[in-house]
Amino acid sequence: MLMSVPQAAEQLELDVGRVRRLVASGALAGQKVGGRWLVDDVAVAERLASRRRSGRPLSQRSAWGLLWAADRRSMPWLAPREKSRAAERARDWPVEDWPWACQHRAAVHRLRAHPSAIARLLDDSRVVRGGVSARGLPADLIVSDETEIYVRADDVVSVISEYALIESNRPNVIVRVPPSELWLFEGPDAPWPIVVVDLLDAGDDRSAKAARALAKRMSKQ
Repeated sequence: MLMSVPQAAEQLELDVGRVRRLVASGALAGQKVGGRWLVDDVAVAERLASRRRSGRPLSQRSAWGLLWAADRRSMPWLAPREKSRAAERARDWPVEDWPWACQHRAAVHRLRAHPSAIARLLDDSRVVRGGVSARGLPADLIVSDETEIYVRADDVVSVISEYALIESNRPNVIVRVPPSELWLFEGPDAPWPIVVVDLLDAGDDRSAKAARALAKRMSKQ
């Protein structure tokens, strides 16, 4: 059975444009009927199944512990035993499991901005660049029409207002908002484990390939 792209996007928790590109590239089975893409419901079910793991995703505290431990950073919010668990997960869990484990790391807003505002948004001091928008990392990032950023909970309302960001089913700005007490960024770009998770969250093969290559290179340093 075939379903519409918006229906598939809702089930996969991806934006409509991302699903349309997955189908067009062949990464997600579907076909064009009457000028519009339709998605194979079996392919959607298989993709969902491949993302599921036994047990429950990590709590926000533990998710950020995993990501910070992978980069050998301080985790002052965790008890000593929790720090050891975080280090074990970062060492033993494959990076493909990180998005599932860390899916509750931040609230996500899928928004649309006028293209002329993107450059200013990415250089805003309140913003930390993640995913495809990160700079200065040895990653083979694809050119994307999406912007991925992290914003403090205290700043998200003002950032959305100042840049006239609006909710959209065709977003070009993904805003992730971690809990205030877990805002741990120190520079304009997210550390590589966060970028890896963002790329894997994208759901397409090219982003996943870039994520795996980045993780492999950085974990050897």
